[in-house]
Amino acid sequence: MKKILKFFVILNIILASITLLSYLSPIANPKIFWPISVIAVFYPWLLLSNVLFVIFWMFYKLRFASISIITILIGYNFFNEFIGFSSAGFQSNPNQLEILSFNTQNLNYIFKSEEGRTNRSNQFFSFLNEYKDVDVICAQEIGTRSLELWHKKMKFPNQFAPEKVGPVIFSKHPIINKGQIHSSTSTINSCLWVDINVRGTTIRIYNLHMQSNKITMTAAKVIDDANPQNKETWNGVKSIIERYKQNATYRIEHAERIRAHMLDCPYPIVLAGDFNDVPQSFLYHILAKDLKDSFNQQGSGLGITFAGKIPALRIDYILVDKKFEIQNHEILHNNFSDHYAIKSIITLKEQQ
Repeated sequence: MKKILKFFVILNIILASITLLSYLSPIANPKIFWPISVIAVFYPWLLLSNVLFVIFWMFYKLRFASISIITILIGYNFFNEFIGFSSAGFQSNPNQLEILSFNTQNLNYIFKSEEGRTNRSNQFFSFLNEYKDVDVICAQEIGTRSLELWHKKMKFPNQFAPEKVGPVIFSKHPIINKGQIHSSTSTINSCLWVDINVRGTTIRIYNLHMQSNKITMTAAKVIDDANPQNKETWNGVKSIIERYKQNATYRIEHAERIRAHMLDCPYPIVLAGDFNDVPQSFLYHILAKDLKDSFNQQGSGLGITFAGKIPALRIDYILVDKKFEIQNHEILHNNFSDHYAIKSIITLKEQQ
């Protein structure tokens, strides 16, 4: 029995050490040292494993539970970025601004086959029409055919869609200025910005879709055919890590340009979109500096926004200027994309 307990103590220490390493990810630039960024992606599972160890030691040697308890407490900020505890309601305000962000996966749900397309289209836009009162929609992965369909179903008076495929901003408020911060890799992965006039106040909206890791299909195959004794499984894992390493570097370069652009902005900022990276990442902390995370402030439950094969990822965000108060945050669970839409209600402090 002593040998078994010793084995579990060593295993717990190894787990705690890896978890502590993940806490370095906000300061570990993947352009310089990428492994810590990869570890941070698995933070939800590291957290769960530590919790299971705490439960295990409660039944055997309670004092050893301190290994994981201390580890979890050291990373409390990480914990709060993944699990929300807000339960407070809010009162509607005439000065509020509702922002919805959604990676639509180019409406593949609708266009995947001719059969039943009309019905699928009606289902999707019936879902969106529940949120027809939002002021701004930041959509990612919108193509020509999906944009045409969007126009038929959703009557937003203003939009900015500079590319055939990529992010689009829909606004109920007048757009008085606009622009684009290109990625070095593709127009699909881009950042749009617009200045909108909201009841006499100018607000800047950024809608970004950062470089994808391009690992979803490989990860799905690894998960479906997982076999530690199979060389193909380990080749798949290696491919996932290599792609993450390469694309994390592209994202950092793009994020640095976006950050520089935001620093020159004279207006209150809303930054929304698909970051393709977790809140523990170096990239997130570049973009979120001096901004408030809508989920952290008003989210509840698990913050998972990715509905694909890779589980427990939070990669979609609405970040706002400190001049805003965040009233509400929702994750809109649906099966229309490999992402869940997210929605936030905010108000300018001066207007409350």
